[in-house]
Amino acid sequence: MSLSRLQIATDILNARTRAQEAQAYQAHRGRTLGDVGESRPLALGAGAVDHCLDGGLACGGLHEVRSPLARDIGAAAGFALGLAARAMEAGRGGRRGVVWVSDPAARIDGGGLFPAGLAQYGLDPSCLTLVEPADLQGAMWAADEAAGCAGLAALIFQIKGNPTRFDITATRRLMLRARGSGVLALALRQSGEEEASAAATRWRVNTELSGADEIYQRGVGAMRLSLTLERNRAGRTGQWLIAWNPKVRVFDHAAPHAKPPAHSLDRLPAFSDRQAPPGKMGQVLDRRRDFGRAS
Repeated sequence: MSLSRLQIATDILNARTRAQEAQAYQAHRGRTLGDVGESRPLALGAGAVDHCLDGGLACGGLHEVRSPLARDIGAAAGFALGLAARAMEAGRGGRRGVVWVSDPAARIDGGGLFPAGLAQYGLDPSCLTLVEPADLQGAMWAADEAAGCAGLAALIFQIKGNPTRFDITATRRLMLRARGSGVLALALRQSGEEEASAAATRWRVNTELSGADEIYQRGVGAMRLSLTLERNRAGRTGQWLIAWNPKVRVFDHAAPHAKPPAHSLDRLPAFSDRQAPPGKMGQVLDRRRDFGRAS
C-alpha cells in the first residue's frame, strides 16, 4: 500500500519537534496577519545585484536558476545553496530546514550532494531533507507539497532540461504554493533552455576560472560564478561576476580576472590532517514509483 499524502507531507518536514511546529504555526499566523518581516527582501550581499533587485530577492515565491550546460550544474547548485543559506540566516519567524527534491533524470549526470561541501555554505547537512522519487510526476508532487510548508526556509527543485510536464501551469502552481507559505522556492534547471514560466526571476549561472588561493599560491581559490539575471518582474536585468564568502555567508563581487581579487574573500580553515569526518546527511525519502500517489 502506498503512503498517504498526509504521511508523505509529514516525512518531508522530517517530523520536527512540537516546539518547531509551534514556531512554524506562529510564523505562518504572523505572516497572515501582515507581519512585515515575512515580506522583507533577501539580500545576496553583492551590492550591484541587490540594487538591481531593489534590496534583494523576494521570498515567498518561485525563482529559476538554470545552467545551460551540464558541466555548470555545480556552479548553479552552489548559487542555489547560497540563496538557501541566506534564507536560513534571515530567520524569518524561526523557519528552519531546506528540502531538496530531484528529478531522477537530473541525478544521472548531475551527481549528488556532499556534506562537507554543504558546510562551506553554512548549511548543516542534517537540516537538509533529500527527496528522490522514481519519476518526474512524483518529484513535482513532492515539490508542491514542500513549497506549501510554512516552517521551511527554502525548497530546491532540481530538474533536467525542459520537460513538457513541467510547463507554465506547473510553475504557476508551485509559485502560488510558495507565495502562500512564504517559502523561498528555487527551480534548479540543469541543461535547460529559456522558456516561459511563472518564476519571478530567472538566473543563468556559468562557471568562471577561479583565482589563486590567497594562502597557497599554487592552490585554487574561491569558486567564481558568472551570474546573469535574464528575467526580472521588476524590470531590471544585469550580469555580474560573484563568489561565495563562506565566513560571512554572503555573495561578494569578484575581480574580472583569474588573479587574486583586490579585496579579501574569506575562506574557512582547512583541516591539515583531514581527520574531521563529514557531517551526517539528512533523510532520503521514498524512491518508489507510487511516491506522491494517494492510497
